[in-house]
Amino acid sequence: MFMTGMLSRNLQLRAKGFMLAEALFSLFVTILVLFILQNLLMSIKRANLDQNHHVNEVAYAYVQLNRFMRDKDTKLVYPVRDDANSSFTAFTKVDKNKKEKIYRITHYAKKHVLKVSNSETGGYMPLIFNIQKAEFKTTKDQIIIRVTEYDKGKSDLIFQLDEKPEERDADEKEKKQNKRKRAL
Repeated sequence: MFMTGMLSRNLQLRAKGFMLAEALFSLFVTILVLFILQNLLMSIKRANLDQNHHVNEVAYAYVQLNRFMRDKDTKLVYPVRDDANSSFTAFTKVDKNKKEKIYRITHYAKKHVLKVSNSETGGYMPLIFNIQKAEFKTTKDQIIIRVTEYDKGKSDLIFQLDEKPEERDADEKEKKQNKRKRAL
């Protein structure tokens, strides 16, 4: 009886020890699984950010140029149609003191960048990098830039500007003349 009591006691101790080792092993496996899941989620998040990075660059370029055109000292911004073609475009920025500056938007093929430059200062402001091709269209109150990026697709940047004051006055004068003709 004494022997059977000791034997059952030894079995109980071994069983408790086995349960402790089992618990440690399951804790280790749980930590390993959580670590793998965390790395997997971080990889998915990083891949998603890389995929949306293109859209963010184009949107940022649009916002950057639009803010530059419409800063607090600007009174009027209109496209320069005489100095525009499919390779570049230009716009005039008139400040509160009626001082005019002409800026050109071009695709600088050597460095694969879309840039805004001023001939007076000689410097330039880069808008978007890694540009394969850029096409420009200029109307009396819009600048449309179609950008083709390497491996990213095409995007259109459309800037709504003011009409050139002379053109706006001529349009208004023509409308008045048409009203008079209709009235007669």
